[in-house]
Amino acid sequence: MDIRATAIGLVCTALAAVLLNGCTTVPVTGRSQLMFYGEKSDIELGEESWKEIQKQEKRSSDAGYNQALNRIGPNLAKVAERPDYKWEFVVFDSKEPNAFCLPGGKVAVYSALFELVDNDAELATVVGHEVSHALARHGVERMSQSTLQSLGGALVTAAVGSEWDSAYQATSNLALMLPYSRTQEYEADQLGLILMAKAGYDPAAALTFWDKFRKLSQTGTVAEFLSTHPDGDKRLERLKQQLPAARQYYEKAAVKRGLGTVY
Repeated sequence: MDIRATAIGLVCTALAAVLLNGCTTVPVTGRSQLMFYGEKSDIELGEESWKEIQKQEKRSSDAGYNQALNRIGPNLAKVAERPDYKWEFVVFDSKEPNAFCLPGGKVAVYSALFELVDNDAELATVVGHEVSHALARHGVERMSQSTLQSLGGALVTAAVGSEWDSAYQATSNLALMLPYSRTQEYEADQLGLILMAKAGYDPAAALTFWDKFRKLSQTGTVAEFLSTHPDGDKRLERLKQQLPAARQYYEKAAVKRGLGTVY
C-alpha cells in the first residue's frame, strides 16, 4: 500500500467532512462562514479567558471612563438581542488604545482609547465594532480557518514532502488568512454601524472616530495586502457608503441619543 496515497486520502476525507458540516451565515451581511466549533463551546471559552484576563489586567479607577462605558454598553447590549450573553463592561488601565469583546459578551476598553473618543457616540463606535466581532463569531471563524490551513499543510506534506511546507504556509497566509481577517474587520465596521444606530447613537460619529484612528495608524506604513486590518482610506469610504442604510436604523431607534455625552 502506498503510504503517501493513504495519507492524502485521509486528509482529503477530513477536509471534505469539515467543509460539508461547518458552514454558517453572518447576520445582516449574509456571508457564509466556515465554522467547526459550536457556539456553546466558544462562549465557555470566552468565560474562561475573561477570568484569566481579569487576573492579569488592572482595572481603571477613572470614574469618567467607567461611567461612559457603563452608560453606552448596556444600550448596545440591548439591541444586540443576545439575552443568553452575560454582559460585562470593564475599563482596563493601558497605554495601548485598544478594546475587545469575548464570546458571551465580555467587553473591555483600554484607558488609552478614551484619548481618541470625544463623545458617547464615538465610544459606541468602538464598542459596537468589537461586539460585532463576537456576534459574528469571528474569533471562532479564525480558529476554523487555522484548522483548515493545518489540514491543507498536512495534505501538501503528504503529497510532495515537508520541503514545500514553508511555501504553502506563506501562500495560504496571503491568499486566505489575511484577506479573511480584513473581511472580518469590514464586516465588524458594518455591523457595528448598524448596532450603534439601533441603540440611538448618531452613526456619523463612526466616520469621525475612524478618521482619527486612520491618522494614528499612519505613523507607520504597512501595505494593506500584508495587513490584517483594512486600509484606513478604504475603511472610511465603505463606511460613507453604508451610512445611509445605518441612518434608517437610527431613525427607527426608540431613543435618539445623538452624540450623547460630550467629553
